[in-house]
Amino acid sequence: MTTNLLVERLEEIGWHYTADQIDGLLEDASKNNVPYSDFLITLLSQEIEQKEKAALDKRLKKAKLPYLKSIHDFDFSFQPSIDERRVKEVLSGRYIHNGDNILLLGPPGVGKTHLAISMAFEAITNGHQALFITANDFIAECQKAEKQGLIQRIIKRYSRPELLIIDELGYFSFDELSAHTLLIIAVKMSHLCGVLSQSLRRKEPPFAECRATINRKRKSLLYNNLAC
Repeated sequence: MTTNLLVERLEEIGWHYTADQIDGLLEDASKNNVPYSDFLITLLSQEIEQKEKAALDKRLKKAKLPYLKSIHDFDFSFQPSIDERRVKEVLSGRYIHNGDNILLLGPPGVGKTHLAISMAFEAITNGHQALFITANDFIAECQKAEKQGLIQRIIKRYSRPELLIIDELGYFSFDELSAHTLLIIAVKMSHLCGVLSQSLRRKEPPFAECRATINRKRKSLLYNNLAC
């Protein structure tokens, strides 16, 4: 079998990385008298590694995270009120398997968005789909979609991932449309992570509009309050 035919066959089965590297791999195997089994293991391992990397890059791109931060970048000494043990327990991903939801509460500037992104990054690394959006953008998208008759598209888009992160919940008022849409999404999807910043300028409780709508619909959402 010629190398060209081998490359063609590899590309037919989707082994593009191996097809690109096959000349060098064959040469190294020949020089070092590598056993067939070891050669095949090398091919399989490298192809699987590249496919996993490509899949991870795709999930990260689709998540639309504003930046990449892991829990290792978080300075717990700067926020001693945060329980590091509890945060890392959440990052283990148990909440995904248990079907729980996470609500990060606290004033601005304590690291809630960083923690939420860390949760998303950890979930994505472990093979889950995630999606990030601010509350203001979500409300705007709902209003625009309603005018265009496309609200079902919003529901489908945001209920598709296994983890949805909504940032800055406490800063913006949810009208009945966006609150009802979020309720439908939360019921349909697996996990909702809300980043709620409490604003002293607002006298009413943050997220009151959405909560009122949820109560009127006689639905409830379960949150693990990870106070920041």
